[in-house]
Amino acid sequence: MLRNAVQEVRFHPGRYVATLVAIAISIGFMVGVSVFIRTQSNALGQQESLVTSRADVVVDLGSTSENIVPANVTSTIKAVQGVSAVEPALQTNEIVQKDDKAVQATFYGLPSERFRWAGLSSGSWPSQPTQIALSEEAAGKLGVQVGDKVASGTTELTVSGISDDPRSLFAQTVYVDPAVPIAAGFQPSVWLIATSPGSDPGQVSTAIQSAVSKLPGMAKPGTRAGDLQVAPADEYRARSITALTGNFDVFKYMLMVFAGVALMVGMIIIFTTFLILLAQRRRQIGLMRTVGASGGQVRGQFFVESVIIGIIGSLLGIVLGVLIALAGAAYTGALGFGLVMPWSDLAIEFGIGVVATVLAAFVPTLRATRVAPLEALRPAPTIETRRTSVALVIISSVLVVAGALLAWQALRVDRWNIAWAMGSVALLGIGILLSTPVYVPWVIRGLGLMIRPFGATARLSTANAVRNPVRTALTTGVLMLAVGIIVTLQIGTATTRQSVLDLIDEQFPVDLSVTAQAVTYDVNTGEPKPATSVALPSATVSDFSKLPNLKSQISLRGAPMVISDSDSPTLVMGADASQLRPVSSTTADQLAPGRVLMSADAGFKTGDHVDVKGTRGTLNLTVTVSKAMENSSVAMVNSADLAKLTQAPPVVAVWAAMAERTDMAQTLAPIVSIQQRNPDVILGGGALYAAAIEQVLNILLIVMTTLFGVAVVIALIGVANTLGLSVVERRRESALLRAMGMQRGSLRLMLFFEAVQMVMAGVLVGIISGGFFAWLGIKSVFKMSGAPLSVKFAVDWPTTIGLIAICFVAASLASILPGRRAAKATPTEALAEE
Repeated sequence: MLRNAVQEVRFHPGRYVATLVAIAISIGFMVGVSVFIRTQSNALGQQESLVTSRADVVVDLGSTSENIVPANVTSTIKAVQGVSAVEPALQTNEIVQKDDKAVQATFYGLPSERFRWAGLSSGSWPSQPTQIALSEEAAGKLGVQVGDKVASGTTELTVSGISDDPRSLFAQTVYVDPAVPIAAGFQPSVWLIATSPGSDPGQVSTAIQSAVSKLPGMAKPGTRAGDLQVAPADEYRARSITALTGNFDVFKYMLMVFAGVALMVGMIIIFTTFLILLAQRRRQIGLMRTVGASGGQVRGQFFVESVIIGIIGSLLGIVLGVLIALAGAAYTGALGFGLVMPWSDLAIEFGIGVVATVLAAFVPTLRATRVAPLEALRPAPTIETRRTSVALVIISSVLVVAGALLAWQALRVDRWNIAWAMGSVALLGIGILLSTPVYVPWVIRGLGLMIRPFGATARLSTANAVRNPVRTALTTGVLMLAVGIIVTLQIGTATTRQSVLDLIDEQFPVDLSVTAQAVTYDVNTGEPKPATSVALPSATVSDFSKLPNLKSQISLRGAPMVISDSDSPTLVMGADASQLRPVSSTTADQLAPGRVLMSADAGFKTGDHVDVKGTRGTLNLTVTVSKAMENSSVAMVNSADLAKLTQAPPVVAVWAAMAERTDMAQTLAPIVSIQQRNPDVILGGGALYAAAIEQVLNILLIVMTTLFGVAVVIALIGVANTLGLSVVERRRESALLRAMGMQRGSLRLMLFFEAVQMVMAGVLVGIISGGFFAWLGIKSVFKMSGAPLSVKFAVDWPTTIGLIAICFVAASLASILPGRRAAKATPTEALAEE
């Protein structure tokens, strides 16, 4: 039987293509996740450890460093026997900008040559506080070369050199004179030590720990702040990488959930594929049984075949997964630190692929070998005569009812909403999937009414699609599962986006603002004090007016004033409602003579009366609480009232309305530059929050859709499998139709209609159930969080329509090969075979 199994796989490889594709994609997903995550964590660990890569011993003070004088640590370490060189590792994070381009960078105080890990591609290392060396990647992103000027905050720096650092995963690498981070008040926590020739790093580490732990200000050992680390550099780096690997494992396990869904879908496809294989070999099985082969022997042969296919498919999956991880690591830059192969994980995933294939093939093999020899020699029945199990209907109904009750509970209570909703989704999902043989045929019949005008071919395709309800339900169910999850994600994302953006619109009537501060704080005591000037610098007003993506803007004049004997001054701005309306219509409607708009944090309610004291006089005004006043330090009055309170007020704020509120990509870098050049001004407005939420949700949707898209691809392969099995079973019927006059094109069209109906049935149920699950989940999350917003159900129509279109095209493609096969055989040949 082993030889027969090997020969079947060897001489008929085309029979196993669908199974190989399904298992390769599923295992490839798992392997890709494992290799990519491990490569990323290793690369990040090595990058984080670059600063210690040339040291022999590392001292890490942790949080204790805040209480220690760095010079004392350096001198104490230097006095230890066996130490030849020591210096603190200096690094901080800043933004580097060139015109409208900006990058987040890690600034390293240039280490001495003994501890320097990178070389120069061109130029020289910085030797003055006004110089900077950029990595090749940072220089490329900024579009600069040696001799060009860049800015960091308000400081202009000259690019003195380009380093050969590897690509960075996150922040770019730059080097500055060591005096720069020290002048900025950076407090080092890590020291790099070089040992003398012949010294043992372990013994030197012990001596340094003993000496440093006695320094004044060091916390007691064993306390959270007293976890002083002194270790040989290789051990310190290994700990860092291990810690990062543990953190990244969380993401790996999260991604493995998606891989599990893909594997489950793949197993169902393998199940249907083996049904096709065994249907094609029905006569062969009958002949084997007739000449004396036992059912166990036949099952043994198919078991060996499934093991061989599982091994080949899993090996292909490993290759596919490594290629995916290779591409991902190359894209992120992690490949520069080497591709890490977690062999134990790969071995487990290889075994999962083989076991999954064998388990998925077991039931089809068992069903085929239970058929009596003479029955196997007869033509295969083309219509499933078994009725739907009453037990299945009862179990499915109980699950659906229980799920509906849990959904009602999730919407009714104020505690554990998410848990109730998750239980509801689980029960409803299982109930819907289990009951597919009951309702899927009716859904297909309903879709058949839409294509009925296309004639007898379309009507015949509907009848064929529901001949075998269980098989059709399996095919439709896996697609329904994948589509339902994707729709849940995209509708959940769209609903969250719309609901949160509506809340932001309500809470932040102004898109973008820059405002001077009426109160500053003493850097030494932290005590508040009146600002020396509240006028916005003219350069700030000019830069703000040049921001891209602005639709309209208004400059607001004002002055610091005292409201009702407050201890600190309030910046009172003035505006006319007509001028303010293009920027914030809500605020313009609130503004009127005799009113003062104030924040709810100011401690007043709408309708209260307050005295506003300016340099020209005092006005008693009526308070209107306005959400446009983001904090209690600002207020707004009508321009006429402002003129009565102060004389010749300067421009203290600029408000703007965005042309597209969520499109902040081109606007963000200039805004950051304005903030860096003017750290005393306050940036506000809802556009900053909206852009952040939009970016996070878009990334989440893209990642999740891509991951579950794998399951959709595998499920669509199952459609082709089911059609292939249908063609095999209906070979005589197709021949009779051809003999009666049906053309090859009509036969292919019939299979096309059949594929479209099965796919669209899965898509339709997936969209409806996914939409409900998304609504239930978001409603429960917001209800449990107590967020003051109403859920606005929203659908990302482009994504949904695109998903439907992709499935329709895939159904068309899935019908091509079975259609060609059905139409290829001549009527006489097909009838003669039986």
